[in-house]
Amino acid sequence: MKQNNNVKLLIITDFFYPHWTGISKSLFNLTKKLEKYFSITVLTTQYNKNLPQKEYIGNVLIYRTKPQVKISRTFISIFFIPYFLKLLFKHNIVLINSPCTNILFVSCLAFMLRKKILIFHQGDLILPKGISNRIIEGIFNFSTKIACSCATIVSSYSLDYAICSRILSPFLNKFTPLLLPVEIPNNLAHQDNNIKKTFTHLKKEGKIICGFAGRFVEEKGFDILLNAIPDLIKKIPQIHFVFAGETNMEYEHFFENQKTLISKNKKYISFLGLLNDTDLSYFYHKISLIISPSRSDCFNLVQAEAMLSGVPSIASDIPGLRYLVKNTGFGLLFKSNDPQSLTNTIFYALKIYKTLRKKHPYLVSFIQNNTTISQYVRLFNEKQIV
Repeated sequence: MKQNNNVKLLIITDFFYPHWTGISKSLFNLTKKLEKYFSITVLTTQYNKNLPQKEYIGNVLIYRTKPQVKISRTFISIFFIPYFLKLLFKHNIVLINSPCTNILFVSCLAFMLRKKILIFHQGDLILPKGISNRIIEGIFNFSTKIACSCATIVSSYSLDYAICSRILSPFLNKFTPLLLPVEIPNNLAHQDNNIKKTFTHLKKEGKIICGFAGRFVEEKGFDILLNAIPDLIKKIPQIHFVFAGETNMEYEHFFENQKTLISKNKKYISFLGLLNDTDLSYFYHKISLIISPSRSDCFNLVQAEAMLSGVPSIASDIPGLRYLVKNTGFGLLFKSNDPQSLTNTIFYALKIYKTLRKKHPYLVSFIQNNTTISQYVRLFNEKQIV
């Protein structure tokens, strides 16, 4: 597929590389692929003051605007819209990575200037309880729905999620499902020594190691797993759980609220902290199951990376998260928000483990066949302004 220099793509996103969340990582994976075909500029916020305000990563030009205010997990910059207007005239397609703070202004301005707009929605905004968070969610819902009405195309990982999304469901007539690229590093030679010692020790003790990972927030449902552990230990005494990810989130104190449960289960859980890509790949190769007990999840990148690494998934039976398991059989689903169902499902998965592992080629084939690079290139070529 040849490069199309006529397509100038402007990507708008609240967070971008090197930010560690799946929303940022998956978009970065996409730009690495698309830079071969299109001219790409990314406009984002400078969430870390040590990051340059302008830099090239490969052929992708990145602008980071300096923020003045932080609300919940979001950085607000008064320079964002002026930067956007300056760049908008130089590009013919705007891709908005949603949730996005400036989505209303960006989409309306792009629409008025007759630019083609693709909104890639990575999940409805779900915040902890509280009046202020309900207000934030209400503003987000209103802004994003207006933006979707302006968009040429709205997209997400699966139709399964879109049908149930409060944002996407009214716009199914312009919806196109697209998987963003999933990449896992193959170099395992430089993993952290402490992480290696943890796994070596657990293996020597004959533990069956199950992993869970991500932001330790309420919507990820890790408390459901914590409540399931006591019964699991009775059924499988040698089982052990290893967590990879950030526990202390500034905008949500869910980890602190679960300290009692964590303390009760401390013998059966190891916390590794936030891992880089190489250490995360090592983590995947050392676990038997990846547990994703989310209450809401459009698409779980950790789940997808682990499954590509050969690890069967145990996931909540919810829209989006169940997509890979239902389509490949490489894992099992349990009733959402039900610790007993999770207990029974993990027990059964280990019982039929060899059978589950045989489904791995189906998972690899499914992701490869649905890799979105050719779809995005074709989509942008068809929808560009000429």
